[in-house]
Amino acid sequence: MADKNTKLTSVLTHEEIEQQLSKELGPAAAANLLLVPQDGSDVATLSFDWSKAKEYYSEYCPQGAGNDCPDGEFALDCTHFICHGLSKSKVIVNQPSATCTNGVCVRVAELAAAFKNSVAKYSNVKKIDDLAQTQEGDFCFVVSWFGLSKDHAMALADTISPSGGKVYGHTNARCGQNVDLTGQSLVIYRIV
Repeated sequence: MADKNTKLTSVLTHEEIEQQLSKELGPAAAANLLLVPQDGSDVATLSFDWSKAKEYYSEYCPQGAGNDCPDGEFALDCTHFICHGLSKSKVIVNQPSATCTNGVCVRVAELAAAFKNSVAKYSNVKKIDDLAQTQEGDFCFVVSWFGLSKDHAMALADTISPSGGKVYGHTNARCGQNVDLTGQSLVIYRIV
């Protein structure tokens, strides 16, 4: 049984994440960001190959491994790292306010908004509302509240639980290792 003082991990509702993103990005940017095919085609299903993204994450996740980007690894690199993995499957964010030299998104709130909006655009992008239903290849966002911490993006290496799970990520490099998610507010998406 959990200690009554332990803050539980929660999965945010669509409305909660929409409100948070609108506050962080402004209503227009929060509504217009989208995952798109790199070639600009208008499709009903977003083409994505997890094996290509996983290969990238596995190669570049170790601390100091950087990215296959002329910019290397930023001090806060979680979004840059995740977006480079997405780009291996020719998926990018359509209108980020900031990009690296290779043109991928570097701001976590913009990537989260692109995923949120893509749920309505593509038949194969889904929001996962139950931690027990998560799996390798899902994209997880840790959402800060009231400026107490930084937002964070990572790719799941396995199912996660309220206490945490295995992830691929940068800033604090994780290569399929466990991360503690106790008390965090999460949003999880899947491209099937």
